[in-house]
Amino acid sequence: MFKLFRTIAYISIFVAIIITSVDVMSFDINFFRDFYSENDSAEEIGISFEDLMISTEVLLDYTRGKKDSLDVLVTVDGGREMMFNKREVDHMVDVRDLYLNAILIRNLLAGLFLSILILDVLRKKFSFEQHWQAVKNASTVMFALIGFIVMAALIDFNTFWTTFHLIFFRNDLWLLNPNTDRLIMMVPLDFFISLVTRIILASVSGLALVIGLSYFFVHKERNA
Repeated sequence: MFKLFRTIAYISIFVAIIITSVDVMSFDINFFRDFYSENDSAEEIGISFEDLMISTEVLLDYTRGKKDSLDVLVTVDGGREMMFNKREVDHMVDVRDLYLNAILIRNLLAGLFLSILILDVLRKKFSFEQHWQAVKNASTVMFALIGFIVMAALIDFNTFWTTFHLIFFRNDLWLLNPNTDRLIMMVPLDFFISLVTRIILASVSGLALVIGLSYFFVHKERNA
């Protein structure tokens, strides 16, 4: 029975690593700044670069639950107006809920991993060899999943991205107009292609680190 528990533990920590990669990469303000600079986003939207960065910081803080609203004023054609319209704000309510639920799941999965690890130690039958087998089982599952996601994104990213939204959102508020809605002007499809690439690379690196550490310890145990 504990063989199954160990595999579940490592699947849990691998999923937690992926969610953490999403968190870290999605809130890297320097990534946003570089993308805006390379694509002349402020000029495209019709606002100053400073207003664009302030709006981005408000957007990220709101998503993380650090702000209660998306109210931010920007200068457009010499006048002041709200950066985001009602449809964009309503969509970001859904995005924030999705993000906060994902972080909750990440924390629960990390807790599950630690709980199973502690129980295994308390059984006084702890063996890195046993855990190495669980790591291999979990790795097979996770790399198959990541491979499927990568293939789907490479074949047709637009379909992949649409499917993602259909799975995780229960309304069509995510269907924004790239000609009028500033939110989609800020983060167009090219932005998300770059972001998903960064998330996949970070996730694979995190999984590889756990696998590498597991192999190191089992190798030491075998030599001992």
